[in-house]
Amino acid sequence: MRNSERSLRRRGRTTAVALAAGLLLAACGAGDDDAGTTADVDGNGDADGEVSEVVARYQESGVTLGVANEVPFGSIGEDGQPTGIGPDVARAVLDEMGIAINDAQVVEFGELIGGLQAGQFDIITAGMYITPDRAAQVFFSDPDYCVAESLAVPAGNPDGIEDYQSIVDNPDVTVAVATGTVEVDYVEQAGVPDDQVATFGDIESMYRALEAGEVDAVTGTLATVQTQANARDGIDAVEGFFPVTEDGEEILPCGGHAFDDEEFRDAFNEVLNRFRDDGTTTEIITAYEDFTEEDVAKANELTVDDLS
Repeated sequence: MRNSERSLRRRGRTTAVALAAGLLLAACGAGDDDAGTTADVDGNGDADGEVSEVVARYQESGVTLGVANEVPFGSIGEDGQPTGIGPDVARAVLDEMGIAINDAQVVEFGELIGGLQAGQFDIITAGMYITPDRAAQVFFSDPDYCVAESLAVPAGNPDGIEDYQSIVDNPDVTVAVATGTVEVDYVEQAGVPDDQVATFGDIESMYRALEAGEVDAVTGTLATVQTQANARDGIDAVEGFFPVTEDGEEILPCGGHAFDDEEFRDAFNEVLNRFRDDGTTTEIITAYEDFTEEDVAKANELTVDDLS
């Protein structure tokens, strides 16, 4: 279904909810302090402090997050709570909007967009890269980070792997990619033959295959690869690099938060942009040692339109 058709369908649902909410508020009495207003949620109300219909709806219901259990982007911590740069930024924005996080669902990365469209969760907070193909299916916020790619290799890097081109140049090397990730496209655009690519359903299985010698490298974001290499014996992370298209143009991988509700995305984005401006996202994201202020600064110069 095209974005415009989904948007019309959502607006119809939102209007119905708004009418019902209006009747409920009328029954409660206009004099109630919390009837249809908040203490002033920046970016989500009009000049009179009136909360938008979509924000009011989520303030009442709360939200469920979608993650792929990929550290440090989005995962479930030992305390059972969602953690990582995606959930942490989303939590700060949602707190400002007066919206609670009820739950987080973990699915394979390749199932995140389908799960969002099916209503399994309300927001993808998995550090998902913004690409034209994905942006045609869901509504992305502006990016909050940009980070290079890397490759995990056996300690000492016996095959001398530096980037995707070095894999193309060595037909004996096999690289692992996770389904649904942009790395599937990156290795294809780099010209890596299909018989040198091993596809896995989740992050953990790729690294187990590398440890077992079943593949020679694992590709992913620099942050993920460094995190995995630090946590495992016998694995190194190669220096970060930016992938290129078939025409040799550099690709800038930048991630954001994805929604199936355009109005909710817009409200979220207003607060997110204030946090991008005042340094809040920088503080949250750089609390994870694999991210730098430069990674966030790159994102702050871009909007979703620049990437989609």
